[in-house]
Amino acid sequence: MEEKSQNMHIGTINLDHRTASTKIIMEAVMELYERIMNKKLLARRINLTANNIIDEQTAIKEKPCEQMDLFTNYREKAKKRQNELTEKELQKTMIDIKKKYGKNAILKAMNLQEGGTTIDRNKQIGGHRG
Repeated sequence: MEEKSQNMHIGTINLDHRTASTKIIMEAVMELYERIMNKKLLARRINLTANNIIDEQTAIKEKPCEQMDLFTNYREKAKKRQNELTEKELQKTMIDIKKKYGKNAILKAMNLQEGGTTIDRNKQIGGHRG
C-alpha cells in the first residue's frame, strides 16, 4: 500500500459552461495549478481527470437552459462564445491541413529550435522509427 506524502496537493476546478476549447481548459488547469502548488517544491507527478465528458452531438442536443439576470454582461458572453467558435474553426482548419500535407505541415516555432523533437516524433510509427 502506497503511503501518501504530506506534500500531496489536491484540488478541483469547474468550468462555467461546456466547452471543447483548449484555451479555456488550459487556463482552468493553470489556474488550479497556481492555486494548489507550493512554489518551493518540485512536482514529480501530476494527475488530471476530466468528468462529465460528452460528445459534441449530445451537447448540441442538450442545450442548457439559463436563467437571465441583471448582473450578467450578455454581450461579453456572446463575444466569448464567438471566440470559442473561431478557435474551433481554426483547430479544424489545422487538422485538415495536417491530414492533407502531413503532421509537420504546421509546427510551433519552438519545435524548430535545437533539441526540438516534434518533427522526428511525427515521422515515427507508434513511437518507433519507420
